[in-house]
Amino acid sequence: MLPALIVFDLDACLWTPEMYELSASPSAYCSKRGGVIAGRDTVSLFPGAQSVLQRLCTDPALSGIQIAVASSTTEPTFAHKCLDEFPLLPGKFEKVGDLVRFRQVYPGSKGGQHFPKLKDESGVSYDNMVFFDDCTYSDNCADVASRCPGVLCVRTPRGLTEEDFDLALAAFASGKKGVIK
Repeated sequence: MLPALIVFDLDACLWTPEMYELSASPSAYCSKRGGVIAGRDTVSLFPGAQSVLQRLCTDPALSGIQIAVASSTTEPTFAHKCLDEFPLLPGKFEKVGDLVRFRQVYPGSKGGQHFPKLKDESGVSYDNMVFFDDCTYSDNCADVASRCPGVLCVRTPRGLTEEDFDLALAAFASGKKGVIK
């Protein structure tokens, strides 16, 4: 059994550095720098995040899962630009943003604002969602778990890893809910 919707935080979960830390607006992906150029900075996907996103794109067993992002960044235009610049697969035209069906990217509460809107937009019930968040500034997983009962939440304090992803899929398949890590 797989979730109908997987929701990823962006800053410090899928990529680094965080949008507020950038010296300029993101411009374009640069393969030599391995990320999206933003002035003197380069926004890079965590290796595990890149692998997970590629799996979601290429693994037929995962093809029915919809993808969303929920970010409370103070620089939403920067985040959207990065999503739309990162290549999903090497040598292909598809971008990470093409994989993301729903976007809630603006300052606000994930449990109080982002997830209720994702539920409305997607038509997916909370008990069919999985959420990944770094939880470095506040415990967004606890917030979502308490305000949106049924969501399975995984903390990724060092960025998303394949192990985190596999743990979440196994926990979801066994019926677990709330914060599992």
